[in-house]
Amino acid sequence: MSYKNIIVLLVLALIVSPLIAQRFDVEKFSDPAKYKWNSPKVQLQSRLDLQQRQKLLQVYEMNKFSYRSKIIKSALVPGWTHFSAGKYAKGQIILGLEVALFVSSFYYYDQAMNYNDKYKNSNYIGDLEYYYEKTKVPWRNSQLFFGLGLMVWVYNLYDTFLVIDEYNTELWQKIYIDYHNKKLSVTPSGITYRF
Repeated sequence: MSYKNIIVLLVLALIVSPLIAQRFDVEKFSDPAKYKWNSPKVQLQSRLDLQQRQKLLQVYEMNKFSYRSKIIKSALVPGWTHFSAGKYAKGQIILGLEVALFVSSFYYYDQAMNYNDKYKNSNYIGDLEYYYEKTKVPWRNSQLFFGLGLMVWVYNLYDTFLVIDEYNTELWQKIYIDYHNKKLSVTPSGITYRF
């Protein structure tokens, strides 16, 4: 065993030994006054409140947006999460820009490849120069539109994170407000009215 390992073990032993040496006080841990439970009725009410909050959390967990699935979907189809979150205008703008930019890029790329094929099949020096020059502009335009399309795609992924955060926050607030504004509820055990 090396000196470094021995030193690390000694330091860990010095840190952990006071924690182990402390006596666990069961009375202090189980003291209901610590939670401001002055009576069994208050304790029961706290338990019921905790159970209701757990139900709210389950509803939230079932309806919230998952980062992994929404990011993958938005990477494949730009604006997917925006549409799912009800942000239709922004989703349409992102999807429309992506389609327009990538279609434009493909159009200019096709033009450049057409001139490139003519350049490769030419035998006359004048045609070689002509088709070489004609290939440059569509190739640059193709690269420009492709780069812009990539920038919009990256922005889409960044904005997807923001939309997921906003949607999940609004969902929790809606669930919480609906629960607190709902005074009359029908449950399997009967009708309850909260004051």
